[in-house]
Amino acid sequence: MQLQVMNSPFNQEQAELLNRLLPTLTASQKAWLSGYLAAVQTADAAAALETLPAEAPAASPAQPVSKEVTILFGSQTGNAQGLAENAAKTLTERDFQVTVSAMSDFKPNQLKKLKNLLIVVSTHGEGDPPDNALSFHEFLHGRRAPKLDDFRYSVLALGDTSYEFFCQTGKEFDQRLGELGGTRLHPRVDCDLDYDEPAAAWLDGVISSLNEGQEQGASSAPAQTAAPQAAGGETVYSRKNPFRAEVLENLNLNGRGSNKETRHLELSLEGSGLTYEPGDALGIFPENDPELVDMLLAELKWDPNATITVDQGENISLKEALTSYYEITVLTKKFIQQAAELIEHEKLRELAAQ
Repeated sequence: MQLQVMNSPFNQEQAELLNRLLPTLTASQKAWLSGYLAAVQTADAAAALETLPAEAPAASPAQPVSKEVTILFGSQTGNAQGLAENAAKTLTERDFQVTVSAMSDFKPNQLKKLKNLLIVVSTHGEGDPPDNALSFHEFLHGRRAPKLDDFRYSVLALGDTSYEFFCQTGKEFDQRLGELGGTRLHPRVDCDLDYDEPAAAWLDGVISSLNEGQEQGASSAPAQTAAPQAAGGETVYSRKNPFRAEVLENLNLNGRGSNKETRHLELSLEGSGLTYEPGDALGIFPENDPELVDMLLAELKWDPNATITVDQGENISLKEALTSYYEITVLTKKFIQQAAELIEHEKLRELAAQ
């Protein structure tokens, strides 16, 4: 058989070479050549496939965020422990699997196994950890502390701004966990003595972060209402949300003619859920006489419904501010000085200069 150039994929020279070679081949040589050409064709096809762009790997399904949460507390007086236990109760109600423990009872070698860690800790003395946090604090800042990959955490720090090292222990825990590779679930919150509201806001932020990645319809933190809610739905009363107690008794303990006035007050806490023990601190927030407030607004021709901003950016009406926030019955030195700058009155300036 002669190859014809017009009917083949070979050029003239190739066709002539094949026509000279093929008649000289034996049957076994032709079979071998046929197999060889088939193998070459298969190898070329495989090489061509390797040069094609690799298909993008199928996207792995999003891994759900772990619902296991460990809460460790370091507490000297019990405040941090109470907040930790309330947080545990709130998280449990939202279907999280919660373990709560004092730092002194926690085995440090379990730290690397955790996925979500919440720390609630106070600062004792001059920036020192509470007694039940000393060993864990020492471990975490030592050489045996593990690298914390795939680890999320958040810190609630309790302190007192009257001390130089305010919330120092919480700050140290927060910084060290980050240095070991942890990722913050929610920024650290530093609380002063009035810690109820910032602690509630911190827990809301933590729950929001924990819920990220969960399927739609999973439990989530409800929007915070005007009155902060504790675990179990109880209202949290604080300096910003005081309980309106009924005065049961108000007696002047000094005798007639005395220049001193010492009062015996009895207040009803019924319905508040609060208990008062000897040694507890009690803040009393009086209100100005409503008639005096109305008289002041009328005299100055101010709009009682005008909105003003008070502590921490809270917006309230001017009438409410004059009733509950500001002292309107005492002329302070600062008030007199400011008035003297606005009013041309010699006597007023003399008073301001004193």
